[in-house]
Amino acid sequence: MNEVSSEAAPEPGQESIGLFDRANREYDAGKFADALVLFDKVIAAGQGSEIVYNNKGATLDALHRYDESSECYRKAIQINSDYELAWHNLGNSYLMREVFERAAHAYSRASALNPGRKENWTGLAAAQTKLEKMRAAKAAIQKLSDFIDADPTTLLVQADLYLEAGFQDEAIKACEEYIKRRPGDARGYSALGSIEHEVGVYGRAIATFEKALEIDPGDKESWNNLGYTCFVAGYFNRALECFDRAIAIDPRYKPAWYNKGYAYHGADLLEEAVGCYRRAIDIDPDDRVLWNNLGNALYNLGRYAESIPKFVEALYVDPDYEIAWNNIGNALEKMSAFKSAIPYHDRSLEIDPGFDYALYAKGVCRSMTGSLEEGFDMVVQSIDMNPDYDEAWLAKSRIAAWMGRYDEAVVAIDEGITVNPEFDQGWTHRGDLMLAVGRREEAQVCYETALSCLETVRGDTVGGMAAIIRRGELQARLGRFDEALLNFESIALAGKMEFMCVPRLLEVRRFLGRHELPEALREAIEHSNDHRARLAYAEYLLAVGQPDRMQKALSGVSDAECNGRCTPLLVRAMASMGDLKGALAILDSREVDRKAQSFWRLKGEILEAANDLPGALKAYTKARSMSPSNYSVTVAIARILARQGRHKEALKLADEAIGKDSREWEPHKIKADAFHALGREEDVERELKDARARLFAIGLRPDDAW
Repeated sequence: MNEVSSEAAPEPGQESIGLFDRANREYDAGKFADALVLFDKVIAAGQGSEIVYNNKGATLDALHRYDESSECYRKAIQINSDYELAWHNLGNSYLMREVFERAAHAYSRASALNPGRKENWTGLAAAQTKLEKMRAAKAAIQKLSDFIDADPTTLLVQADLYLEAGFQDEAIKACEEYIKRRPGDARGYSALGSIEHEVGVYGRAIATFEKALEIDPGDKESWNNLGYTCFVAGYFNRALECFDRAIAIDPRYKPAWYNKGYAYHGADLLEEAVGCYRRAIDIDPDDRVLWNNLGNALYNLGRYAESIPKFVEALYVDPDYEIAWNNIGNALEKMSAFKSAIPYHDRSLEIDPGFDYALYAKGVCRSMTGSLEEGFDMVVQSIDMNPDYDEAWLAKSRIAAWMGRYDEAVVAIDEGITVNPEFDQGWTHRGDLMLAVGRREEAQVCYETALSCLETVRGDTVGGMAAIIRRGELQARLGRFDEALLNFESIALAGKMEFMCVPRLLEVRRFLGRHELPEALREAIEHSNDHRARLAYAEYLLAVGQPDRMQKALSGVSDAECNGRCTPLLVRAMASMGDLKGALAILDSREVDRKAQSFWRLKGEILEAANDLPGALKAYTKARSMSPSNYSVTVAIARILARQGRHKEALKLADEAIGKDSREWEPHKIKADAFHALGREEDVERELKDARARLFAIGLRPDDAW
């Protein structure tokens, strides 16, 4: 907090003296709004001296009105250019606002006017460090030596400043000198331990913190710092013990709760991290980093919708917190809301144009909404900013593959693997690319390498379980389906990550024709708390011809939970059982907007399932008139035309659909069938070969393509 002066204005009136004294007392009592009113009354009475303006500035600083406070200090200096206290406070105000050049100038004037104020040299050193003027910073730090004999704690101030400026040896020497002067003061050892931690000599830091705690076992800060150093050094359990010791001393000590949550987060024990972050937020709800970390933990648990309000809370604290804006976009991307995610990445980039991850994420979203070239360029720009991010190289490779540029895709993923040789997802994607260009033996080597990267996976963490699922995917690619099922089913039976593992295990079982699930597995899925898993199971049952069981599987799952996907399933189930009237009744009984494209598309699906091809074509055509760019409706019309023998028309629409999105198998199959019907056999094999290559390149394997 900046300083106020109790010195009265020169030759004021008696009334003004009283107002001035009252204003100072209100300031000292922390009643800053009341103090501000009184200082304004003194100024309105014509007694606006440099002292009054300085004190008003300090009051505005306390109210976080920094622009106004700086103006008051400048006004004080205009009245008296040699008023050192105003120069000092102006330096503090600029430093808080990160206007470092002006802060350094103000502190220089203050220290010249009063070299005996220690805080002038401290502020000057801090400002020069931020400006990266290290020689000037070091000179200012050394001036503090004049104050050491009178106050040895100045050595600890010097140590912090030396460390911030990058003079690590000097920082350590300052702490050692303090310990020499005051060997019984734990603060010296605590400060030295913090410096040793920053330098990266964790073993020495741990020993030093332990010395501090021998002197003062009730020092919560040293317990917290020791815990954090233990965590960084890899002693996870001991770190937790230290954080608990700090919390036992002070249950409302936020840093220990935060660091304990951070340790759990780093160990991928996310539920435990969430609990600790919540405790820290209860203590300080105005900490943006805490809210963001809580959101991240929920995000990493796959609870994307639940994470978004936490990121929003971080933005209530700081509307310019670019990381939180970007994280909202990431959560929406995970929910496949790519178009909705883009404005959040844009806002993040407005705040920080150099935020490489936000640019990468926006590029991925743009590519997923059909703008492949634009998305590709954004990902490339993000790599130029940060060439060490393996996920960005993977994204570049994937987008290049989607555009059919396989040579470029291979070069990109090779760069990603060079950055991170243990990047299992990178090796997997490289295997897919090798398949796409017909190099099957190389693909197998890539998959085996990816598997070796996952050999030491822990199964008791969220990240470990996700890796087990990736291991199952690799085994399926290699044709080791029984092993793949064991991995998928182990996660499902544990009641963890169902939304990731259930669709995969069902896909493998469907491919193998093992439609009946073991009783324990079926029970686990049907009673899962994850509606996404139960929805996937319902879709599977419908696909394998068990619509009656599908309806049972959907019980307890609402359209609201599943973004409106339950009603279409129920309708399709009724239609597949030949009950067209029942299907239409279900559709008509729901509050569906008949002016919506989705209504007509679903009606087309019912009629198609009932083999009413003219009716289905009419409904799909109505849907397409409402949304001409809709990919799935275009494919549906092409499919109906093919079934009616109108192959030239089907061929044209299938081509149009592929132009909108080449990442689906069906329109390629429609084209191939049309070529066959038209006697163009040489085009059939070419189309299927191209389609398989495209799909393998992005890791998709429809049944017909296996």
